[in-house]
Amino acid sequence: MESTPIDTLKTAIIKFALNILAWLPLPALHMIGNAIGTVVYMLPTETRRVTLINLQRVFPELSAEQTQKLARESIKETIKTGLELGHMWCRSIDHVLRLIVSVDGMEHVEKAQASGKGIIYASPHLGSWEALGLYVSTLGPLTTLYKPPKIKGLNALVAGSRAKAGAELVATDRQGVVRLNKALLQGGATGILPDQQPRNEGGVFAPLFGIQAYTMTLVPKLASRTGSQVIFAYAERLSGGRGYHVVFEPADNGIYEADSASAAAAMNRSVERCIRALPSQYQWSYKRYRKRPDDESERFY
Repeated sequence: MESTPIDTLKTAIIKFALNILAWLPLPALHMIGNAIGTVVYMLPTETRRVTLINLQRVFPELSAEQTQKLARESIKETIKTGLELGHMWCRSIDHVLRLIVSVDGMEHVEKAQASGKGIIYASPHLGSWEALGLYVSTLGPLTTLYKPPKIKGLNALVAGSRAKAGAELVATDRQGVVRLNKALLQGGATGILPDQQPRNEGGVFAPLFGIQAYTMTLVPKLASRTGSQVIFAYAERLSGGRGYHVVFEPADNGIYEADSASAAAAMNRSVERCIRALPSQYQWSYKRYRKRPDDESERFY
């Protein structure tokens, strides 16, 4: 299907904006992100509404003032994630790697690599997951699922940027999952966002911050089928535009259990541990609890 004139115009505008953002230094981008985030928080936006609902439910121990402060900071960080895409998509891999200024937990990656087993990097919507994806693709063969953007004209840019360090992108369909299994069995790696709400057939309900969340089973199933190690990872955005600090940590051992519900609960415990380490940089505007159990009639949002 050919792109419409509207899509062509959108593509041109977005590419122009990304190229401008690519050459603005990170400190300047973060100052802009702080300003835009403050305005978004002050207005009655859907982003503000969902962020506050999520924070009020998952951190009931916080005061109203603390919740509002965390919501404001989270929105600022989410805006920065978008503003940084120029650097991630339009600049060289060497430029992105120079932004990674420190790494914790590399011994977990090295241990998994030495075992000859595959590695599943599980990265929540925390910090800069685009920077993290590019970084881990330099650590060894990486195969990831890829869904083209809705604006078709951006496909070459997005796919090319994510593959510029050697990663192989495969479609988010049955054939893609088969290719992913094969890569892991051969000792390769993949990266998955474990806190995305899956389609109806791809998940189970499991607690996340004490609230039932519809949770993907793909990560535990891939680990079980291939014998791969699951390593949680995130790239913390450092203050003042100083770059990123990457953290690796092993998953909760329960993620390897055969029971899907138990494995999903263990995965969520790891997701929660990462978020608690850096709550202001989590994307709380995501409607993580949209799908509710059948016996729950109350709408979350």
